[in-house]
Amino acid sequence: MRRTRKERGLARGQEKDQLLVKLLKADAPYEEIKRALLELEKRWLSEAKTEVERQQTRRSIAEDLISQAYSFDMPWEEFGQWLRRVQRLGFSNLALRVHIACLYVQSLHLYPRRAREAWEMLEDAERRVLRIRKAHFLRKESLNAIAYAKEVAPVGRPTSR
Repeated sequence: MRRTRKERGLARGQEKDQLLVKLLKADAPYEEIKRALLELEKRWLSEAKTEVERQQTRRSIAEDLISQAYSFDMPWEEFGQWLRRVQRLGFSNLALRVHIACLYVQSLHLYPRRAREAWEMLEDAERRVLRIRKAHFLRKESLNAIAYAKEVAPVGRPTSR
């Protein structure tokens, strides 16, 4: 019996989560985590039947690699390549857009020259969140995350030119 797209997505999410938990429990270095995620991506891409599935796979892995690059204080060359990839592919959802924008602003101690772009990305995410109805849980959760990122940002919002 064939699985539905939703069932396949859930199974893949669980597989990826189990892989990450295993690697993090083993205290794996960033390069090992990156290699494992890219191998998983390669396998999933070979199994994908449509271009949409392939794009979703690439986006999902890139979003995880941004989080890992942030966690390991990777230089811009590494963090930036995954950020650009997600920007090119589009974000999976608004919660991940907020998450990545928050990580970007919070990592500015590593690449302060990127402050304008990072803050613009965070402000764009905030504008999108403010369009959500006030009673929705995602609005409050996202606004709290954005407020925290602003509070702890190592580099403030650059002034206008």
